Amino acid sequence: MSRVCDECGSHQLASVTLDGYEVEQCGLCDHVQGEGAAVAALAQRREADARGFHPVVYPLVQALESVPTFRVEGTSVGRAETGEFPFVFLRLEPSGLRDMERLLTSQELANQSTKRRWVVECTLQRGLLFVLRPRFWKAVLEIDDVDIREARDDFQVLAAILSRDVGLSWWRE
Repeated sequence: MSRVCDECGSHQLASVTLDGYEVEQCGLCDHVQGEGAAVAALAQRREADARGFHPVVYPLVQALESVPTFRVEGTSVGRAETGEFPFVFLRLEPSGLRDMERLLTSQELANQSTKRRWVVECTLQRGLLFVLRPRFWKAVLEIDDVDIREARDDFQVLAAILSRDVGLSWWRE
């Protein structure tokens, strides 16, 4: 029995590997189908690319932006060769200070599971800009690939814990 495209009904499906996921892609309309988690992960990667975010940090961007008073302004996954550490730039709506307090509580809980201790710093750049970043406890020039890789791994932990916490009663009170 021949498979058909869920989108256009074409029989021109081909098994392909996209970003490490085995899926079927339609030769007529480019629709991707297959195992649900793989299709969802690919859709998330495409959305991250379209918004200009690296796929590694995008789940954290989504978790942060699920809070109506937060707006992510920029991110980096870090680069050891230039001493750039991973970070997320975050702006708040005027009523967002209560949510920032909740974010700090969630982050403190997350720090029990992360490889690096994450902090939020505040700077003045066309208004208040908050920077979520790891603390390395060493000079910037001493930051290496291992430090950056461990901090990148933390993005997933931070996203999972924040996604959980925004649904809990203490966040909504």
